Amino acid sequence: MLLITALASVVMLFVLQSLIGSKISGVREWRAANILAIVSLILYALRGIAPDVLPVVVANTLLAAAVSVVLIGFCKFLHLRVPKRPLVIGLAIVASSMATFNYLWDSVTVRIVIVSIFHSAVCFAIAKTIPSPQNSTRSRYSYLFTKLTAALFGVGHAFRGLVYVLGIDVLISAQQSTLWNVLFLTIGVIVLPVLTLGATMMVHDRMMSEAENAANSDFLTGAWSRRAFFTFAAKEIERIHRSGNALSLLVLDVDHFKRINDEYGHAVGDQVLVDLTLRAETVIRNIDYFGRLGGEEFAVLLPDTSLEAAYTVAERLKAILDTHVPITENSSESVSYTVSIGVAHLQADETFSHLLQRADEALYKAKEAGRNTVIAAEA
Repeated sequence: MLLITALASVVMLFVLQSLIGSKISGVREWRAANILAIVSLILYALRGIAPDVLPVVVANTLLAAAVSVVLIGFCKFLHLRVPKRPLVIGLAIVASSMATFNYLWDSVTVRIVIVSIFHSAVCFAIAKTIPSPQNSTRSRYSYLFTKLTAALFGVGHAFRGLVYVLGIDVLISAQQSTLWNVLFLTIGVIVLPVLTLGATMMVHDRMMSEAENAANSDFLTGAWSRRAFFTFAAKEIERIHRSGNALSLLVLDVDHFKRINDEYGHAVGDQVLVDLTLRAETVIRNIDYFGRLGGEEFAVLLPDTSLEAAYTVAERLKAILDTHVPITENSSESVSYTVSIGVAHLQADETFSHLLQRADEALYKAKEAGRNTVIAAEA
């Protein structure tokens, strides 16, 4: 069992090594935990061969340290505060207890109870640290699996300690082959590989989420990309046609953007687009979609919004985007910009392409009307 678990930890070590390049917090800690676990399991296997200080004191302390480092990894992965003080105190108690109840008063029962309490507490802490599945970034399964297994290991260790406290199966030697011993040994040694598997799935979950966000987000402004915006629009229009609710679209364009690029450079033009996105997101709702269609042209999809309400939103956008941005970070000189906006309301059985075409036509009319204005498309 010890050999198989050590090999499983070695395999997980290689998996984690492949994830080091992801720069995701927690991976290095989980790798270190598996190294500690491998060393600990090797020392456990030396019971009866090496002095007791190695398979009893050092091995138990290293395994306790390993599961502690797993908790630290989850805290860093989830950007939470690491409970350093409780962990250090707990490890000190484990190390001193292993030495005390091996050399001064030889008691396997006390040693097992203390180790079980520590491992149970850390496993429950891991389960508590991991957020509910609905709060995960992409998939529920990885979070649910890790949270439940950590809680089950916590229950297993607590039950192990209770068995020894009640004297259900007092063992003279930790190597004795009894039903309880085999069961508890299994619980103790598979914690690291299983929790590492859960951690790996959560890292994969985050990497996939980040890749999807990168593909769906505009690289400069962070707004939804054209492809993502069209996908959202198709889904919303399908929903609106089923429910009969309202939906509106705004298309906006930076006025005289070419002149800004020509006079101040493309870096300043990029600053204008980033500033526009940040300001626009303060006006729209969480259920609205803000996307960059290309160049200096953006669009806002407004679900459950009438034409009148959409026109009001457009006016608010126009007002907040009649502004200026600094040419450089520490410069007092700035460049001003405004936007023109076309508004269109979804008609019965209308496609998104046709809705976008009408909003574009309204935008062109806003440009012809002198810019820095809002025009609503005709039905």
